[in-house]
Amino acid sequence: MTDPSHVAAPVVKAETEYSLLRRAAFASMDAESILTAEFDADGQVVDFRFAVTNVVASQVLRRPMVELLGHTVTEVFPSSGANLVRIWAECLASGVAMLEEIQIDTDTEHPRWIRQQVLPLGDAIAVTSHDITDRRRAEADLRSLAHQDPLTELPNRRAALDGICASLERHGHGSPTTVLFVDLDRFKTVNDTFGHAGGDELLRQIAARLGSVLRAEDMVARFGGDEFVVCLDGSTSPQGVSSIIDKLVDALRVPFRIGDSDVAISASIGVATSHPDWSGTIDTANLLVHQADIAAYEAKRQGRDQVAIFDERIGHRVDRAGMIVRELRNALSEGHLEVHFQAQVQLETRRPVGLEALVRWNHPEHGLLSAGEFLPLAEDAGLSVPLGRWVRQRAMGSWKRSLGSLPSDLTDSMILWFKVSPTELQSNLIAWLIADAAAAGFAHSSIGIEMEAESPEAVFAIKKQTLGELRDLGFRIALTEVSVNHAGISALHSLAADVIKLERVAVTQLGESAGSTRTALLGVLSVLGSLSAELGMQLCADGIESEAQLAPLQDHGFVSGAGHLLAPVVPESDLVEALENMFATST
Repeated sequence: MTDPSHVAAPVVKAETEYSLLRRAAFASMDAESILTAEFDADGQVVDFRFAVTNVVASQVLRRPMVELLGHTVTEVFPSSGANLVRIWAECLASGVAMLEEIQIDTDTEHPRWIRQQVLPLGDAIAVTSHDITDRRRAEADLRSLAHQDPLTELPNRRAALDGICASLERHGHGSPTTVLFVDLDRFKTVNDTFGHAGGDELLRQIAARLGSVLRAEDMVARFGGDEFVVCLDGSTSPQGVSSIIDKLVDALRVPFRIGDSDVAISASIGVATSHPDWSGTIDTANLLVHQADIAAYEAKRQGRDQVAIFDERIGHRVDRAGMIVRELRNALSEGHLEVHFQAQVQLETRRPVGLEALVRWNHPEHGLLSAGEFLPLAEDAGLSVPLGRWVRQRAMGSWKRSLGSLPSDLTDSMILWFKVSPTELQSNLIAWLIADAAAAGFAHSSIGIEMEAESPEAVFAIKKQTLGELRDLGFRIALTEVSVNHAGISALHSLAADVIKLERVAVTQLGESAGSTRTALLGVLSVLGSLSAELGMQLCADGIESEAQLAPLQDHGFVSGAGHLLAPVVPESDLVEALENMFATST
C-alpha cells in the first residue's frame, strides 16, 4: 500500500521524475516538501503544487497533510502564497539553491516565520522548512527594549529621534513638526528629599501625566535624567500646539503624591518648529531637539516654570551645550570635578577584586552630575584627553593613599580600572600611563584599561595596536559593551584583552524580561560563555542591580561584576571604610 505522505501526481517532465523520487526518500528525515511548478500558456510559473511532503513539514507549516498534498501554494496559504510563488519562481529560473526567511499565514491569528532552503529540480523544487518564529519574536522583543526607557516605559532618546524623523518624513513640506523639550525644575531637590526611589517614582508619575494630555498621534519620550521630549505630529495647527502646551503646564502644576507627601514640581519648556524644507533625517531631528533644548534653557533662565519658543535671537544668546563645555573647562581647572569609586567584586564570594574609577562633576547649580551627563560633550569639545588623564592621576594618587590603611594581603591583587575613550587612543596614552603608574608606584599589572569592543573601522586599527602594546607592557585590558553580533564577535577575536564585559542594556533586561525575550538573553550569555572559554578571557558585568540579574550571570560563567547590588559608588573620603566593610562581609 502506498504511503499517503508520498502520494503524488506531479506534472513533471520525465527527466526530473528520478530526482523527485530520490529526494522523496529523505522526506521522513526533516521537514521536507517537493512541489511541482504550474505554468501558464506563456510558460510563466503561476503556482506550485505539493507533490511530496511529510508529517514534520505538516507540523512546521501548521497544515494537515490532506490540505497540503495535491494542493497549490496559493490554495494552502491565501495571504502569503503569492509571495512564496514569486520567490520560488525566481529560484527555479536561476537554477541556484537559495535560503530565505519568510512569513506564512496560519490558522491562528499570528503568522509564522519559516526559514526555507529551496533546491531547484528541473520543473520542481525541494523545500526544507524550519520554524524560526520564536527566534524572530525574541529579536523583535529585544529591538523593542532597545527603544524603551526601562523606568518610565516611554520611548527612549533613540526612539524619540526616530519618531521625530518619521513625523518630518510623513508631512514633508506640509504642516511643520513641533518638538517640546520639557526640563523639570529643581528635580535634584526631590532626589535629596525622598531619595532616588522617590525621584524615580516622580518620574514615572510625570511620564504618565504627560502622556494623558496628548493625542494618540503625538509622542512623549524620556530623553534622559529629568528631561522629556514631546513630538507633536505635523498635522497640529499653531492653535493646537498652544492648547497642548497649556494642558501640559496645567497638568504638571497639580501636585504629585510620593508616599505620604504631596510634591509640587514645575518644568521649563522649550518649543521648536521645523522649517518647510526640512527632511526626515536623524541630523534634522537632532537639530530640532537641540533648538527646543536651547529654548528650554532660556525658559529656565527667565525664572523657571516658563515656556520659551526658539528663534534665532535665543539661538545666538543661549547655546546650552556651549555653556556646559565652557563650565566644564572651568570645573577642570578650578577643582569642581571629583573621582568616585565603585568596587568590582568576585560574584561568588562578594570579595572586592578591583575598583572602577568614575568621574563626577559637583556642579554649583545642578548638584553632583554623573559622567553620562557631560562626558559626551567633553568628547565633542576635545576635553576627553585632559579629563581622562586628570581622572587617572587623581585616582591613582587616592588609591595609593588608601592602600596604607588596608591589609596588603587583601589589596595586592586588586586592579584599578579606567575607561578610555576612542579619542584618547590618538594621544600619548601609552607614555602617560607608564609615567603616571610609575609616579604613583603601581605595577602595570595593577592598572586596567576599559574600552568599548566595537568601533568605526577608521579607529579599529589604532585601537588594536594600542591595546596590544598596553597588554604586552602588562596592563590589563577589558572590552566593554560587548554584544553578540558579527561586529562584537569579530572584535573579541581581533583585540588582545583579558576581560569581556557584557553590554549594560542586556544586564538591565535580564532583570525585566520574560518568555522568548529572556530565552534570547540567556542564549547571548551562553554564546559569551563559550567565547570566553575559547579566548581565555574572564566574563564581567556592570550595572548589576538585582538578584534577578545576578543569578543567570553566575550560571553562565560570569566571574566578576559591579553594580549597586554589590557595592555602592563612593567618594574618595569613604573608600577605605567601604572596602573594609566589604572585606569583612565577603566569604
